[in-house]
Amino acid sequence: MTMTKFPRSIPLAIAICAAIALVPAAFAQQAPGAPLSVGVVPAKVMKMAPKMALPGTVVSLNDSHLASEVEGRVSWVANVGTIVAQNDIVAKIDDSVAGLQLASDKANVARLSAQVKYDKSQAIRLQNLFQQNAIATSTRDQAISTRDMDVAALAQARAAMSKSQYQYDHSSIRAPFPGRVVQRLINPGEYATAGKDIVRLVDIGSLEVSVQTPIDTARYIHEGLALTVDIENRPVVASVRAIVPVGDIASRSLEVRITLPPGAGLVGDAAKVYVPSAPVHDVLAVPRDALVLREDNTYVFKVDGKNVAQRVAVETGSEDGPLVEVHGLLSPGDRVIVRGAERLETGQKVRAILVT
Repeated sequence: MTMTKFPRSIPLAIAICAAIALVPAAFAQQAPGAPLSVGVVPAKVMKMAPKMALPGTVVSLNDSHLASEVEGRVSWVANVGTIVAQNDIVAKIDDSVAGLQLASDKANVARLSAQVKYDKSQAIRLQNLFQQNAIATSTRDQAISTRDMDVAALAQARAAMSKSQYQYDHSSIRAPFPGRVVQRLINPGEYATAGKDIVRLVDIGSLEVSVQTPIDTARYIHEGLALTVDIENRPVVASVRAIVPVGDIASRSLEVRITLPPGAGLVGDAAKVYVPSAPVHDVLAVPRDALVLREDNTYVFKVDGKNVAQRVAVETGSEDGPLVEVHGLLSPGDRVIVRGAERLETGQKVRAILVT
């Protein structure tokens, strides 16, 4: 019996035929003419206010140039980028001279303390002798005067010692708050005078946005109000910490400070703050995903009671996060399509699935 030999391409042909045979099964999952599945949410009434975008800047709540309180040669300065805790040392002034002065003042206090101790005993002895009429009044008065002058001198010496102790202790410059050293303003080996800036310390964990808002819109802002802040195209929700109640005469604006969540930005970042420009009022709002933008108009698709998609032209207004105010032939509770609208035509039958 003769065997028929097939070309090597036959197995490939069989595989292609098998794949084609599976195509009708795939289409069977979405039969032609079947309603298209779409995601819907109800339009709802909510309180919203029109907003205006204002430029702001990310700043730190604590940003200080730390200065030296004593003079002397700088012996050490923390490197740029060093993270420090509150009360950590960020720079040191050579304390050799301050140490010598402190030792001298301590010795002077010890000497005067001994002198005052003797003066007090002497004054008591002479007072007893005076009461026995054994010495003259002037001798008794001289002892009391010497005692009082030495007591005053001791007080003065102790004040000088306290000053020396303060200067010795403050030869080390400490961080008044936790932060990061971002700039050296003097280098080791240089001479620092009292009041000379040493380092710039910034608290990178306490960030705010500083924004100037017109005085006539400031009445719609209050402390604790949540605002949307856009930093490098990343929107975050932040709360108003303070409204500085002093307006700038030239610009007629007030400064508003807004507390940012950790990691929302960097000091110096440009920010865009959306602040209310009118009173809050009731509006009809839909998710931004429901809007279909076309050259001629902006639309939303709503699903009627017969599960038919109807295209409705709308005008947009205020925004609040993902929600947008709309004006058009919509009513509260109407089901608007947020998923699948890009493939729809008006009058098309759909299967509405509520999006939660």
